[in-house]
Amino acid sequence: MGRLVAVCVALVLMSVKGMAMEFEQFELKNGMDVVVVRDNRVPVVTHSVWYNVGAMDELPGKTGLAHMTEHLMFKGTPRHPAGEMDKLVQRKGGIQNAFTSYDFTAYFQKVPVQELESMMDLESDRMVNLALNDEVFQPERKVVAEERKLTTDSNPQDRFNEKVMRAHYAHHTYGHPIIGWAADIAGYTKDDAVAWYRRHYAPNNATMILVGDVTAEYIRPLAEKYYGKLKPVDVPPRTIDPEPMRSGPLELVAVDAQVKVPSWAVMYRAPSEMAGVAGEKVVAGEATALWVLSEILGGGDTARLYQELVVSKGLADNAYATYDRVRAAEGTFDVMVQPKVGITVDKIGPAVDAVLAKLLKTGVTEAELKKAKTSILADEIYARDDGFTSMYRLGIWLTAGGKVADFDRWQSELRALTVGQVSTVARKYLRADRRTLAVLAGSKAQLGNLRVTE
Repeated sequence: MGRLVAVCVALVLMSVKGMAMEFEQFELKNGMDVVVVRDNRVPVVTHSVWYNVGAMDELPGKTGLAHMTEHLMFKGTPRHPAGEMDKLVQRKGGIQNAFTSYDFTAYFQKVPVQELESMMDLESDRMVNLALNDEVFQPERKVVAEERKLTTDSNPQDRFNEKVMRAHYAHHTYGHPIIGWAADIAGYTKDDAVAWYRRHYAPNNATMILVGDVTAEYIRPLAEKYYGKLKPVDVPPRTIDPEPMRSGPLELVAVDAQVKVPSWAVMYRAPSEMAGVAGEKVVAGEATALWVLSEILGGGDTARLYQELVVSKGLADNAYATYDRVRAAEGTFDVMVQPKVGITVDKIGPAVDAVLAKLLKTGVTEAELKKAKTSILADEIYARDDGFTSMYRLGIWLTAGGKVADFDRWQSELRALTVGQVSTVARKYLRADRRTLAVLAGSKAQLGNLRVTE
């Protein structure tokens, strides 16, 4: 049962050189969290509801239900029939959308402040009163099945990526696609969707985030009027079983005649802010250090990978690294390369390994660290100019298990970060025995000396 506690408000001022954000937070008696981020530069507000449920919470045979429910949430309630919400948002001069990920399902509207109350009325209504029957469910299930055909099934890279993720996360639910496996989409029923909705869509399993020209004082009576009257539900706790440690690296090398441009990538097992590799304890600051490392290695055309593979050796058209630090379970540190036309893919691995070997041997430099810090801070400053981006980053943080008070903790970690710390995480996590190699080409000739594994 949700926490039935008295409403409380806490104001936390988060700041870094050149930027500041104000968070006001309170909780309704039914357990629903509300976070308000004030931005009074324009008279608009982004109103969003984030549910602490996503694709990672699905059971075998029922993959895609989180995404399916997102679709169904636009099918109306007895009080607000299908299509009414879209028309109302448009008439009010706003926009709306929704998105499903592994850790969350979220819905938002961006409207003039004076139209916020009507958005709360609509959103709170469909939280508990969604009208679901076979006349609604079956056509939408076919829509989702067609969506999968048009996106994943018709795209050789996406088909291959599904196999890679299933191999990399062999046991964890991050290994199944958010849209769901085709057989599961074809097999689940209206009752499956109703059960999912009733089990997870409740005020005590949701966080409302508002970014715009509003305050908690203004929001609280509206939240109590529309959301506070909803009853909490006995929501099952989220279970996160760690992906077990494996005995060695994985290699997936495939050929698909539909592929025009080969791809080369490696995924290293890495901690997130919330979870260590294979259940290891989270070490404070490591996620921030890996974030910086991704900038130094592959954050742009001046980064090490691009300079070596594209500029110096002429082996690739692009080379970059990415790291997603905010996840409920462990994440990955990824290196991706697009070989230049005429270059066989077997040339890429040794070139990348040489870049990594040099970094692991000599570490990063003070100049690289300073540049990466500046880039990350600049990106955050620009991001906070946009209400949607601020809402989105805060939402993924909270639904992954983070606390509002810790949202900007990375800023102090970033300022204190040293070259030694970045070099240490590089040596700890860029390990050949913990990586998954993924290569997809259009023909065996494009592979060079690499051999197909499937």
